[in-house]
Amino acid sequence: MMKYLMFYLNGFVKKYPLNKPTITIGRSAENDIAINKDFISRVHARIDRTRTAKSSSAVTIMDLNSTNGIHVGKTRVREAVIAVGESFNLGRMAFYLKEGDLDEFEPAPELIPIFNKLNRENKKKFESTETTDLTEFYNDILKEMLHIGLKSDDFNAFVQHLSSHLSRLADFGGLFLVTKQGNSFNISFSISGIDDMVKTLVLLVRDSPFIYGEVIKYAPVPGGELFYYAYPVGTDDPGVSLIYITHPDQGGEMPVIEHFLLSLSRLIELFRRLHTGSNRINAEKKETRKGAMEIIGPGKKMRDLLEQAQKIAAGDIFVLIQGESGTGKELFARFIHKHSNRRDKPFVAINCAAIPENLLESELFGYEKGAFTGAYSQKKGKLELASGGVLVLDEVGDMPIQLQSKLLRAVQENEFYRLGGTTPVKVELRIISLTNRNLKFLIKNAKFREDLYYRLVHRSITIPPLRERKEDIPALINFFTNKSCKRGGKTINGYSVKAFECLLNHNWKGNVRQLENEINSIVDLTDDGEMIAYDILSEEVRGIDADRNESTLVLRKMGEEEQKAHIIDLLEKNDWNKSETARELNMTYRGLHKKLTGWGIERPHLESG
Repeated sequence: MMKYLMFYLNGFVKKYPLNKPTITIGRSAENDIAINKDFISRVHARIDRTRTAKSSSAVTIMDLNSTNGIHVGKTRVREAVIAVGESFNLGRMAFYLKEGDLDEFEPAPELIPIFNKLNRENKKKFESTETTDLTEFYNDILKEMLHIGLKSDDFNAFVQHLSSHLSRLADFGGLFLVTKQGNSFNISFSISGIDDMVKTLVLLVRDSPFIYGEVIKYAPVPGGELFYYAYPVGTDDPGVSLIYITHPDQGGEMPVIEHFLLSLSRLIELFRRLHTGSNRINAEKKETRKGAMEIIGPGKKMRDLLEQAQKIAAGDIFVLIQGESGTGKELFARFIHKHSNRRDKPFVAINCAAIPENLLESELFGYEKGAFTGAYSQKKGKLELASGGVLVLDEVGDMPIQLQSKLLRAVQENEFYRLGGTTPVKVELRIISLTNRNLKFLIKNAKFREDLYYRLVHRSITIPPLRERKEDIPALINFFTNKSCKRGGKTINGYSVKAFECLLNHNWKGNVRQLENEINSIVDLTDDGEMIAYDILSEEVRGIDADRNESTLVLRKMGEEEQKAHIIDLLEKNDWNKSETARELNMTYRGLHKKLTGWGIERPHLESG
């Protein structure tokens, strides 16, 4: 296995093997890695492999008195140890430490002819030197997909892996795996680095006349012009397609990307057939360990958060996880535990808000026989049960102030007394605290001890509410739909466009938990083999459209001139964003466009002066 640096330069992905004891990076040609960028110093940094053990999966990076320095995360450092899978920045450029070899993605014998064909096609089509690096980058992704597909025995699990491994494509567009039949469709995964790309997909599916299986090179959509491409995944009915959406300025790289997406669609179809057939190739047993839970979040915010959580997991620091109810705080706590060196030790959780104050102390610290009426035998508390592992204090902000001082002492001394006990109990803990409250506000109002806060909070993570990461909603809808269908033993034939748009646009005050409950209820109420229609959604979720329906009714009562004036007012309010205006009017984009064309209304051009 060889360590190497991966970095992006001039639109391409570069790999540099760390095959020497020391390697320098800088703007001057005398460096091992020469990067002619103004934010890189002449001799910027040195990577030293000799300062870590030969068997170590890390290297040391040192600043050589550069102007812009070395940053690990958001912290500027003079020197740092970088492990495989971690990254550092020189100025605005990110470098990733990777490890691998040529045999890592060796395919099974049955698939060698298929992959050889992909390589031959790539080599034949892209012989120019300017596309070599980009082609290798996409070939590496295809190899990763092949490797994942060979290891997996479940197509849905394979698709979930796709979204995380393809996330590096999000910088320049949106990629979606869509099943469509008539006016209904299902998004199996979505990757997008452009705002409102999912909404754009909905508009294209709803309003555009393209046929699945055709590559459409141009489509005018609200907010600008976009390319979109549809690649069939097999010939099944309903059709499954990879949909790729990007801006016209990406056209220079499109020949390479087109070929990559065509190859990727073939691999997806291959594993769809293999995973549903009787002969599975190189399958691994699916993890069924109790407590193994998935965090679904293909969007950038969640990817960054998971990367941060994985780094935190590597140590033993105490963590505070903040977020509104239903965002998945306990899932993140389990994720940190699962990726820590305590993964095989106890994971013990206690809800500080759900247990009455007079019982919470005994639940935390335990008690001795005879400590109080009803204490007929000794009982270990959560602190003792979690020793060596992880203790999760859920809703820690609701812990009574009197109990906080006793917990503080236990954390400081790594020991405590059971209720009624005289012998100290030694413990070794990692504590993860969860809260939907502002602990610093509670401290200011004397409802939470400041000294306990700094004992419990070495690092904090804030999970954004679902309304601030709507790019994750399609993947969550698909995940919960599949999960609910599997539990109920039924098949759902996708969502109507109106139902899907409503789920996408809802505010989700209860976050992921509310979305899961909504999906469970609508799957239960939908007949086997049927499509989920708009009217099956709960009244609360459909309530987002109440104002729009009223708007449509008002519009119909107006005369033509009043309609024109009303629509122009809305267009001006929305800076002539026809998509947003159509949604407010409860109309399709095409319907609004037809009205405006019929009236001869166009956006006024600004006079140059």
